Amino acid sequence: MQSVCFLRQVVLQQGIPFEMKLPGKAPLAYDSLTKGQFDAEIGKGMEDIRAGRVYSADAVEEEMHRDYGI
Repeated sequence: MQSVCFLRQVVLQQGIPFEMKLPGKAPLAYDSLTKGQFDAEIGKGMEDIRAGRVYSADAVEEEMHRDYGI
């Protein structure tokens, strides 16, 4: 039923019925970082680990299956 409503909106709007945007922030590229910037990014990751902000491989796999069917 949702796809029927979506397709109706496409016809009524004569296009996609919502604004499409690319993400505003590009991922960091290792080559573009200075040694200090790289060390700071690694430090952020280490702080996440120390604070328990981590996900198990099983949890990541479950989320990928749920969200993307893979």
